[in-house]
Amino acid sequence: MNILKSKALAAAILSLGIAACTTTKAPETASTAVTEQSEADRAAAEAAAKARADAEATRTAAAAEAARLESQALADSQAKAQADAAAQANALAGSLGIKTFYFGYDDANLQDGDIDALRAHAAYLGKNSGARVQVNGHSDERGTREYNMALAERRAKAVAAFLTGNGARGSQLEVVSYGEEKPAAAGEGEESWAKNRRVELEYAAGNP
Repeated sequence: MNILKSKALAAAILSLGIAACTTTKAPETASTAVTEQSEADRAAAEAAAKARADAEATRTAAAAEAARLESQALADSQAKAQADAAAQANALAGSLGIKTFYFGYDDANLQDGDIDALRAHAAYLGKNSGARVQVNGHSDERGTREYNMALAERRAKAVAAFLTGNGARGSQLEVVSYGEEKPAAAGEGEESWAKNRRVELEYAAGNP
């Protein structure tokens, strides 16, 4: 009988020990699970924050590059505009330096090679309303004096008409015919005659 009681007591003690162990392990397992979840949440939050920071850095870099490209494009455009303006000014100055225009024998038609220079003079007169120019017509010595006066006048009027048709005002121009009276080159022969068949633009003082 005592043996049975002893066995029962031992079994009860063993059962209590097992229960105690089980009770102790359960909270430990729950705590571990909570810790692991917290670490996972923290890692996810850090990853999300890094992704946002990377995205913001990318947007900032893209905006900076776009601003740089826009600034460079503007600078290039301004530089090109300045270069074009300088080139046009140089071309205009060069064209304005041409003030004598030649004609064929017994002809009052403008030469194709003179058009650009005449346009430059017309543009200058159009922009400078105070400028005045005398359009002087000349001829070579062949023909009668009266015929050459009329021919030289037609040449001067052809130049004046082109100028007024391209920006100059009629009030800025004075047409004068000298006929054969003021040759640019003395002597006979085509070399001299070709230099005398001309129209000269004579600007008032202070003009090109």
